[in-house]
Formats: sequence, C-alpha cells, structure tokens
Amino acid sequence: MKEQTENPDINLLKDTMFDLPNSVILKIINNSIDLKNYKIKKEALNTLNKCLSLFILYITDGALEHCESEKRFTIFVRDILNSLNDSLFLDIYDQLKTYVAIQEENNKKTTSNNNTGTNITIKDAEGKQNNENPNENDDFDILLQALE
Repeated sequence: MKEQTENPDINLLKDTMFDLPNSVILKIINNSIDLKNYKIKKEALNTLNKCLSLFILYITDGALEHCESEKRFTIFVRDILNSLNDSLFLDIYDQLKTYVAIQEENNKKTTSNNNTGTNITIKDAEGKQNNENPNENDDFDILLQALE
C-alpha cells in the first residue's frame, strides 16, 4: 500500500486560502455580468473563491514589496496599483487608476464643500500614513469601492 504524502507546497497553499462568502462572490458577479439564463454550481463558486484568494495574496505580496522598498509599514492604493502593473494586469490597473483618480476628485470636492478647515487629500493622508484619524476614508476604501 502506497503512503499518500502531500507536497509541502500544497499544504502551504491550503493554509493560505481563506473563504470569502459565496454570497459576496455571487453579488460581485451579478452586479457585473448578466446571468439571466445561467446558473453557477457550488463547485464553480468554490473554485472562484480559491482563485480570488490566490489573486489577493499575490497582489498583496507585490504591494508589500513596494512598501519594503520605500521602508514603509502601510500599504497604499499606489502600492496595489504598482503591483498590478508589475504583474502585467494592465486592464485592471488602467480601470482602477482611472477610478481612483475620479474618487480622489470627488473626495476633494466633498471636502471643499464641507469647509471643515481640514482639506486632506489621499496623497496627504498617505504621507501621514493615516494614523491621525481612523474614521476618515482611506485610499484602500476607494479601491474596495472600485471592485464593487
């Protein structure tokens, strides 16, 4: 009888997987793609879940490299965008870069309309590493909004 031993790389891969709720994945798909005549099997959702996990980890690892090269401990949107660009996900990079620019402009307008006396742009917040006011929208929130 052969003893089944798993590859250590596969064990590491299993440990790094995380489960996104299937409802979230379905919501993203349904908001982006018209599935009138189609259904998605549970196995397909599980496969998408694993793909999304790996993609998130891959892009985050690239973003961490950018942080380390700049001797920072906080990941910013620009790090994620640079990671996408370095990984040659150029379509995603272009769409997110455009969306982030639009969101920054909207945030500037909102901030100037509120006239609170503290006009903090995303670039200013990156310089301060967002440690002063955790309730303000950070640039990662903008990226998450772009993905919805």
